[in-house]
Amino acid sequence: MKYQLDKSQINDLSCAALYRPNIDYFPPAIIACFIISDGWDVQALLELKGKAGADILVGLQTDDHKYERLDIIEGIVRCQPDEVNDVIALLDAKSASTIIGIDVADVISLFECGYSFQFVQASATGESEFHMIKTATYKMIGLLTNARNTKGVLIGTQSVQSLPLEAFAYISDAIEGLLSNDNAFTYLSSSMTDEPNCFRLKAVYAEEK
Repeated sequence: MKYQLDKSQINDLSCAALYRPNIDYFPPAIIACFIISDGWDVQALLELKGKAGADILVGLQTDDHKYERLDIIEGIVRCQPDEVNDVIALLDAKSASTIIGIDVADVISLFECGYSFQFVQASATGESEFHMIKTATYKMIGLLTNARNTKGVLIGTQSVQSLPLEAFAYISDAIEGLLSNDNAFTYLSSSMTDEPNCFRLKAVYAEEK
């Protein structure tokens, strides 16, 4: 698991942003995300990448339809329709709010681990911070069972206040203990929420080919 200072504030570009078809303004972002079922074609995606000044394109698949693979897309993340904003927030390196964070290069490196990715998340509520962390981590391990051989996983924590380093160590040890691939790309980031008595874990992992 990689621990590092979040240096993503070195410029004013957004890390990740969601774009919808037929928009008039393309705010710049390094990672341009789009929902595949919105009907984007190759020409529209090329235009999106150019106008947004994006380094990579990431498609979000919110249904079970089989889509043609496009070489101009770096990766596809499968998620539920109501999880789209959660995926964007996880990929947005600038949302990291403590010294435990990721930068844009880390997120781009994740999409070098494969083409098909899965988003999962787990949460816990209660008065005890450690109990919530332990419960959410246990749930996340269950969701990552099929990712034992993954080449890359990005984990994000979301809490009301900054977590102690011991909490990050507990989470990372549990996840790394699950993975059988010693060379897996694994990063842990953190962000804040105003939802009281709640702790969340979110993850995007590369599916096996």
